Amino acid sequence: MRARIVAPNDLTSADLAGWSECAASSLEPNPFFEPGWLLPALEYLDESPTTMLVLAEHRGAVQACVPIVEVTADQNRTGGRGKHSALQTRVAPTAVTLGTPLVTAEGGHEALACLMTEIRREAERRGASLVIMEWVGYDGPTARLLKEAAVETNNLLIEFDVWERGFLRRRAEDGECYWLRGIGKNRCRTIRQHRLHLDAALGTSPSLRMRTDGAAVDAFLRLEASGWKGHQTDGLAFWRQAATTKFFETVCGRYVDDGRMWFLSLERGDAPSAMICCVRAGEGVFAYRTAYDEDLAKFGPGVEVFLAAMEHFDHETDASWLDTCSARDNQHLLGLFPDRRAMATLMFRVPSSHIPEGPVDRGLPEAAFLPELGQHP
Repeated sequence: MRARIVAPNDLTSADLAGWSECAASSLEPNPFFEPGWLLPALEYLDESPTTMLVLAEHRGAVQACVPIVEVTADQNRTGGRGKHSALQTRVAPTAVTLGTPLVTAEGGHEALACLMTEIRREAERRGASLVIMEWVGYDGPTARLLKEAAVETNNLLIEFDVWERGFLRRRAEDGECYWLRGIGKNRCRTIRQHRLHLDAALGTSPSLRMRTDGAAVDAFLRLEASGWKGHQTDGLAFWRQAATTKFFETVCGRYVDDGRMWFLSLERGDAPSAMICCVRAGEGVFAYRTAYDEDLAKFGPGVEVFLAAMEHFDHETDASWLDTCSARDNQHLLGLFPDRRAMATLMFRVPSSHIPEGPVDRGLPEAAFLPELGQHP
């Protein structure tokens, strides 16, 4: 087993094929770390010349892969001097809603250990004091292997932050509409009332369409830009910038053509009230991005389209689970979805930085990165 670090522009066709095969057979799917998604994200959204790919290989087969990017933080906020440097594995956060490394079942433990060793060497070479692995799925096999690999490679893995996001697991044994079991009676009543008001405002009951046409991409971009994501100064609507628009159009073209992306659109005629961009990877569906008509916001079109998405997941797909891709403390979706997915930010310190081992404390490198961590796409 060996690991190597490659600049995106230096990847060969064999590298790309091996990376794609690793993603297809990964213990846990992460479409946002696949070459078809990550490379456009780096091309259009990441201006850092330090972003690299770390590949762990055995006999020519890629068995683990993760991107890394160097980030810095001002140490003055912790009472120190100068700047801290770290390597971070969740790059281009506007585009990436999951930071779980790709790792295959075959050789997974050894591949992750090899990967971590190589990342630490790179951190030492750059003078970085930390390695930050953000938004890692924390209740699956990859996290367990990461913990084991950390022990084997003498890396103290710090569980910096653990949180949950809304999730749905297929449970046919729970009967019809099992996806509604997490909604309290009061909220169910509110949802019914909002639905009646939505129907009245539209003059009809909106219908759900599954769209895979090019016009759906444009409709989604317009709908997202028409709301707060497009109007507020900190809004992240894709249509606000040419680069983010190009990124989204590029990945949509690829994944729609491959049959792995679709848009669920709650519509009156051809006018969407709310839309969800869904991505299929492995046994799961990722509700990557949502948008809704803010003129109808008080009637809950976003809730309606998520309820429709859960029903569509159960009736129209063979997937095992649906991930909301939401940020920390999204109570709106935590109160709507019955299950949870544990997420975490994991860190390990680089020995050459001469930072004493111990819990997170102000004045140590972790504190310098506090404001940057956990940012939502």
